[in-house]
Amino acid sequence: MEPRADIFITIIEMIENVGFPIFISLFLLHRMEAKLNAVVQAVNQLTAVLTQKNH
Repeated sequence: MEPRADIFITIIEMIENVGFPIFISLFLLHRMEAKLNAVVQAVNQLTAVLTQKNH
């Protein structure tokens, strides 16, 4: 079986087991985590730049 088919089957099973709203919530939380990591990295870089300029 193709990896994509396995993912699709897993998604269908999750929807059946936990319900569509919970699945969508988990999916959106997963996507938001990557974006939050990018924001944290940007803030850390900004902090480093500001620290260098103040010294």
